Amino acid sequence: MRRVAKESLVISLMLTAAILVGCDAAPAQIARDEEPLPSVRAEAVRLSQDVVSYRFPGTVRASERAAPAFLHGGVLQERHVELGQRVERGEPLATLHNPTMAPALAAAEARVRELDASLSRLGRDVERSRMLRERNLSAEEELDRLRSEREALSQAREQALAQRDEAQAQLDELTLRAPFDAEVTDLLVEPGDFVAAGQSVLGLAGLTGREVEIRVPGRLVVQLEMGQEASLMSLSGARRLTGRVAHVGRADDAMAPVIVAIGTEPGPALGESLRVQLALAAQPVMQVPLAAVVDSGGQDPHVLVLTDDDTIGRVPVTPGRLADGWVTVSAASLVSGERVVTAGQGRLEEGDPVRVLR
Repeated sequence: MRRVAKESLVISLMLTAAILVGCDAAPAQIARDEEPLPSVRAEAVRLSQDVVSYRFPGTVRASERAAPAFLHGGVLQERHVELGQRVERGEPLATLHNPTMAPALAAAEARVRELDASLSRLGRDVERSRMLRERNLSAEEELDRLRSEREALSQAREQALAQRDEAQAQLDELTLRAPFDAEVTDLLVEPGDFVAAGQSVLGLAGLTGREVEIRVPGRLVVQLEMGQEASLMSLSGARRLTGRVAHVGRADDAMAPVIVAIGTEPGPALGESLRVQLALAAQPVMQVPLAAVVDSGGQDPHVLVLTDDDTIGRVPVTPGRLADGWVTVSAASLVSGERVVTAGQGRLEEGDPVRVLR
């Protein structure tokens, strides 16, 4: 019995010693293992085509405009319309008095009547000569002469008719008529005033179609395209309209005229002031997630970039515009597609290896 008890005691002491040795060895094993790498998340730098909105002032005007004028000089005899009146195409607008027009028409008409009488008389002479020639009572030469005279007189009558029509047209032009359905916007000459040839008498604006002309810097004009959409708004911002670029002119002194057609019906009132907004593409810019910028509001904004072997690099940046969680940055050594750390930047230093979470 004593021997058994002694053996049991020895076994117990051996087990206790083994347990104590195992407990002392565990910390040594952990100490020999490598420390885990810091974990980070990353996002690729992107190159974005930024869009910038520009606003230009303009005034609404009619797409169809006219400033009618007489082709001849004279005194304005009568004006048939008033300011703001609506007129239809072909409706009389004003009448000019030119004392030389009516006599010219009368003379042309008299010339036509004279030639008609001469042709009638000469026609009878030709017929009489033909009958005499058939009876062999006159020479063939006499009949040919009369026929030639009749042909020449007929040509002269054609010229006289053309002159009469021209004189009639000039007389008709002394009445100014509306070239299209319009509203009278300006009265430039009063009855009794002398009007020179080509001088505008009044102003007309078409009843349909509105547009705005703006002046755009030449460096931006090259980006405009015909039909490009534009936004228009009143000065108060209460009313918004849509439009499209209808014409792009040539730059003059670094500015170019651009016409924006307003597509909304009913259109705004003539003469209303609007702001025209055009969205134009700017130069491509570098963008990174906002979370990637360290000390964005401080004195040392920078991003942490990852090399090919997942080692930390530090690149100073200058933050710009923020849109949808991405911020525009400018940096000397940052390129599109490069990875930047967006989470886990704390206590990381340049050259530290990291583990990128995917």
